[in-house]
Amino acid sequence: MKAFYQSHPGGMFIGDMTTSPFPLHVHETIELSYIIKGDCVMQIDDDSYTLYPGDIAVTFPLVPHSIDQLTTDSQGLVLFFLADGIDEFSNTFHKMMPVSPVVRAADVPQDALLALDRLSQMKGTEYRPTRLACLHLLLANLLSAMELRPAETQNEKGLADRVIKYIFDHACENITLSSTAHGLGISESHLSHLFSQQFHINFRRFVNAIRIDKAEALMRDPDMTLTAICYSCGYENMRTFRRAFVRETGMLPTAYLQKMRGEAPFIAQIDA
Repeated sequence: MKAFYQSHPGGMFIGDMTTSPFPLHVHETIELSYIIKGDCVMQIDDDSYTLYPGDIAVTFPLVPHSIDQLTTDSQGLVLFFLADGIDEFSNTFHKMMPVSPVVRAADVPQDALLALDRLSQMKGTEYRPTRLACLHLLLANLLSAMELRPAETQNEKGLADRVIKYIFDHACENITLSSTAHGLGISESHLSHLFSQQFHINFRRFVNAIRIDKAEALMRDPDMTLTAICYSCGYENMRTFRRAFVRETGMLPTAYLQKMRGEAPFIAQIDA
């Protein structure tokens, strides 16, 4: 497997699906891909699926996936959201896995299609209560149409999958290449080679990408200050946190928080 970790903005994102192939990658968010027109070939975990109009692919967190082929007339909708942001379904996404990640058009409930239609009119990342309500309706109907089984019954994943899960679970601790290698029972050189040859990203950048994803999720909590978020995500000081946040998002954490919460500009001065 040659995969890389892809960072996504916190909260929910809705937009047009790519019209060109996309390499194998993983991310913390759940990804829903809805095919409107044309065909699309996706690899999800170890299997390949051809999606047709009306089909929906549901990729659970940290599952490697790619878009391998698309027809020239392909068109679709993609949704990204964090499992922990949807309380009612959080345990399902963390503890279960689908027998098949694809729900065929004939099996998609009508209420799910109505929710998708409304969501398609609310593209972007701006928070709207109606968007969250539509996502709840979509998931309630879509998951009921899928056969799920406990994640622990899945076959043992390869080393790359174990590395991703280990770092995801420990990213906010004082994690290093050495401690990760020790925790996984492999050599540092083996782990370093894995990052350069399969993830195409260095170890520290990988850890930072996961930490910043977690920071973006914590920013939705109005009781969390930037200082608390900084230390909760494993950073020793605000300067390091700001530098890492800008590198991953292109924005200062104060500006990102202000935009997300719609707060007054003086927020940026507190952490300057």
